[in-house]
Amino acid sequence: MGRNNGLCFFMAAAVVAALLPTPTMAGRLELKNEISGVTGVRKARLAVRCWSNEDDLGWDMLKPMQSRIWKFTTMNMWPFQKTEFRCQFRSGFGTTSQDIVTVFSVQSGFRKECGDGGDECIWVAKRDGFYQRRIVRDENDRKTFVDILKSKWVWKW
Repeated sequence: MGRNNGLCFFMAAAVVAALLPTPTMAGRLELKNEISGVTGVRKARLAVRCWSNEDDLGWDMLKPMQSRIWKFTTMNMWPFQKTEFRCQFRSGFGTTSQDIVTVFSVQSGFRKECGDGGDECIWVAKRDGFYQRRIVRDENDRKTFVDILKSKWVWKW
C-alpha cells in the first residue's frame, strides 16, 4: 500500500509541475512616430498612454522619428495567459478609430499578427493613420517589415 501511495504522490507532483506557469521568451513592444510632411512640430507629435494588467505606463509624447520600447516577460500557459498591453493614441490628425488599441497580447492569434516569432510587436503612427508593422522573413531568411493600416486618424472630440 505504501508503494502505491508513493507512486500516486509522484504522479500528482509531476502533473502539478507540468501545469505551473512558465515564462516564455521576453516580449517586446515598440511604438514609433513616423509622422512626416507636416510644417508644425506640434501637429506631428504623438501622445501615447499605455498600460498592462499590472502597470500603468502613463502618458508620453513622441516627437517625429522618436520611438518607445518596452521589454517584459510574458506568461503563456493557460490559465495564466494574461500579458496584454493597451494604448490610447492622439495626434494632430485625430485619434485611432478605437479609443483603446490592444498593442500586445499573449493570445496566439494576436501574436501571429505581429509576424515572425510573435514575441515582438511594432506599431507605427504615420500621417494617414496608425499601422501595425508586421515582421516577415524574406527568401534569404532576413527580417523585413510590412506596414498594415489598422486605423485612419479620426476626429472624435
